Amino acid sequence: MNVIAAFVLLFFSYSIAQAADPFDSFMGNYVIDGKPRIKEFNSNYCILYSFSGLTGITVKPGEAKFESHMVHFISTYKSVRHSVMNYETRNDRDTAGSFAVTSGGEGWATNVRGTWSIGNKSGVRIRLMRTERGAVVALDDETSRGGVTKKACYYEADLVKVAE
Repeated sequence: MNVIAAFVLLFFSYSIAQAADPFDSFMGNYVIDGKPRIKEFNSNYCILYSFSGLTGITVKPGEAKFESHMVHFISTYKSVRHSVMNYETRNDRDTAGSFAVTSGGEGWATNVRGTWSIGNKSGVRIRLMRTERGAVVALDDETSRGGVTKKACYYEADLVKVAE
């Protein structure tokens, strides 16, 4: 019985270690369905990735160090890349640093990337979620001071996958 339990534990641990990146299931080309939505909080400049003119996105494998995927935001004006990364850096006194963390599950993926110092944090979170018609892309661009959100921009758009 202990041998079976050990085998199950070993297999389960190996499966978790070998699990695919949650962004893998969103690879491909998407067009915007409807109009992108933007909400702002104490900010006059919600212009990240020219989101108001977004026409589509493309999710591709990453090519740079620490980069698992690249999300291309395609607008009527230009294409802007967002790196999906995993890393953590800290200064010598452990009072400031930068980070990027990916998480996800069945039908969703998220990546948070930002900087922090004692009591302060700023960063961008990208989320992809499956829907009945395709997917939703959402971005949160927030700045916090003393644990309180001081300004933020929230972006969201419905996506339909393009056949390749």
